[in-house]
Amino acid sequence: MFSNGRKTIGLFIFNTHGDFQGQICQGMAERARELGYNLAVFASYGGYGENLLYHDGEVEIFGLPDYEKLAGVVVALDTTNIERIKKQTTQKIMSQISCPVVSLRESMIGANNILIDEAHAMDDIVRHVIEKHGKKDIAFMTGVKGRYDAEQRLKSFLRVMKEYDYPVDEHRIFYGDFWTGKAKEACDWFSADGKYPEAIICANDKMALAVIDELYERGLEVPADIIVTGFDNLEEGAVNSPSLTTVDVGFIGMAHKAVDLIDKHQNDCATENVFVKTHIVERNSCGCADGAQYEKNFRRCVIHKNMIKKENLEMQFSFMTVDFSNMDRLEKLHEVVDRYIYNIEGFKNYYLCLRDDIEEGKDTLLGYSDTMHVRVGFKDRVDMGQIDIPFQRTQLLPAEVTGKEPQCYFFFPLHFLDKTFGYEVYNFMEHMGSESYVRWNIAISNAIENILKQKQMNDLISELENMYVQDVLTGLYNRRGFEKYGRMQFSKARAKDSMICVIGIDMDGLKPINDIYGHHEGDSALRAVGYAIQEAAIPGQIGARVGGDEFEVIFPCSSEDEVKKWCEAFEQSLENFNKKSIKPYNVYASLGYKCGVPTINDTIASYMHESDDIMYRNKVRNKRRRNEELR
Repeated sequence: MFSNGRKTIGLFIFNTHGDFQGQICQGMAERARELGYNLAVFASYGGYGENLLYHDGEVEIFGLPDYEKLAGVVVALDTTNIERIKKQTTQKIMSQISCPVVSLRESMIGANNILIDEAHAMDDIVRHVIEKHGKKDIAFMTGVKGRYDAEQRLKSFLRVMKEYDYPVDEHRIFYGDFWTGKAKEACDWFSADGKYPEAIICANDKMALAVIDELYERGLEVPADIIVTGFDNLEEGAVNSPSLTTVDVGFIGMAHKAVDLIDKHQNDCATENVFVKTHIVERNSCGCADGAQYEKNFRRCVIHKNMIKKENLEMQFSFMTVDFSNMDRLEKLHEVVDRYIYNIEGFKNYYLCLRDDIEEGKDTLLGYSDTMHVRVGFKDRVDMGQIDIPFQRTQLLPAEVTGKEPQCYFFFPLHFLDKTFGYEVYNFMEHMGSESYVRWNIAISNAIENILKQKQMNDLISELENMYVQDVLTGLYNRRGFEKYGRMQFSKARAKDSMICVIGIDMDGLKPINDIYGHHEGDSALRAVGYAIQEAAIPGQIGARVGGDEFEVIFPCSSEDEVKKWCEAFEQSLENFNKKSIKPYNVYASLGYKCGVPTINDTIASYMHESDDIMYRNKVRNKRRRNEELR
């Protein structure tokens, strides 16, 4: 992989913009580089609502790499809450690889596991609230009921409370969602007996921050009225007001251990469980940290900065969507990307890799083609222009855009529902940035879908137009087509004072063939005349079947000799047909032509009239000659 002769570790993760995910990516990239490994991060932005087709399109990215070529695999399955995706990803990985596997924060059979000691995860922070702050009436908001980490953190809380012989009644335990959606319900439950607890310890930061906001809405202050603590040490907890007392897991260290385990077990099949240590981060939500005014000013600056950034991104993405809507070809993608990619933070290299068959009009596009194409490229943040670099999918990227030093690339799926277009590739100067990547990815994917839909529509319109102007039997134009395109050809010659030729052709003896041998044989004879017109064709020719046995041809010419050569080629084609044919009849046709430089008074109709007059005289002459040959 990456064509640099180095071993490659694959990280499979969801929602890379999260704090945990960002630190894992950063830590693994640092350690992999130190040990001389490449790192390939295969990332999904996660599910969208209950749309299963969208989920399927997202997880296709985990089928991108050649698993046999990976030196190790690291998975972070708890970064998605969609059990079906977890199961699919686990089965795909464990059934296809023989290299060391490391699972982060969630135990996986047959893998090395780097885990938080969940059974004691909340011990220190519960003791901190009891011993340092003297609280006895403490509530606990854990995560999703039945989930391992949620149940273990609850047990840790209950065990410490029991050590101090402090009661925990029914309304002091609440199962949350590890997210922000149940803060109101939790506060209602904790205050159902008419009294709020002295402290609320939450099993993660997201729930803790939501609880603080809910308590504020109810007129309660943290920590003056109620202490609130979290778990994870997310960045947003540090800038919150009040800043959140929490438990730090040390995700960077966890990432380093993951790479070390892969390196350690390169030549054996041994697996081991490693437990990481946690420590309390004391801040203002429990009343420990001083400097509330500093925190408030710091938070105000962060909010102001983020607000300006968000407003700018909203505007930029709106303009980008408009620009994408005007695109009608994939070749133009890089033009719009070039105008807006400066909004993407921290990237060094960026590539858009699309399927080999993306423009073939297929309704179903699953997975990735064996040959992929880089269609958009920014190397060292410089647009590579309109490019199309083919490469084998197993390489992940073509050799000409990768280096000899250890590489770290992020791979994200490009898809519309379950229709897979390809993938985006990022290489960052430091580590991955914000949620803007998700919007960027969706905008690119939607633009590709619109281009393909527009192409399908144009192809359909073209097909319908061809059906409208084309003679189905011979493949030539019909009368409508000749009137449209022949008239344009004639007008062009008249405007440029250039020579034009109109040839009128009539098949001889169609009625006897139909009467004696049937209309299917008559059709065969007409096709022979159409083929002769096509075989004699010269540049700029427009040929048409304008009636049952009537044909017209128009083309630009430089002399009458050129027209005579055309007539000879046409007649030779029919002669060859008759010699090779096993039909019980011969195919003949009569023609006449009018050529010249049209004047302002000439029309295509007048040229057709003159050529038809000559053709009918030739038709009578040809019939008389053939009758004499039969005597």
